[in-house]
Amino acid sequence: MFDFLGIKKKSDKVKILVIDDEPNIVQTLQDRLEMNEYDVITGGNGKEGLKLALEHKPDVILLDVIMPIMDGHEMLEALRKQPGGDYPSVIMLTARSQTQDIARANACGIDDYIVKPFDLSELLEKIEVVLENRKAVAR
Repeated sequence: MFDFLGIKKKSDKVKILVIDDEPNIVQTLQDRLEMNEYDVITGGNGKEGLKLALEHKPDVILLDVIMPIMDGHEMLEALRKQPGGDYPSVIMLTARSQTQDIARANACGIDDYIVKPFDLSELLEKIEVVLENRKAVAR
């Protein structure tokens, strides 16, 4: 209704799921994303992240690799096996920069891979690119 004014209802906000076991990173990301008008959901491990992804159907997942209980690769592989096929975009945020880690993430169908430490402004730009790509595919 108010879209021509650039105003979105809360339910129209882009949902971003942040999954990382480092509370300070989660809080920093949540604060910065919310300042940029994103609806943010957070989880601390892959098992919790999978549950939240299925429940909330986020537009984008920011996913760490090294986590307890279920790592990011395992979580993403389990998510991709779910029926329905409308998967969220995924940006890996991880300290792992080895070629085999990046290759495994790419095999799971990620949209981008960012090595920690990362620049928040660069991350926001990458999120916007991922969202624009989703819109283009949806058309």
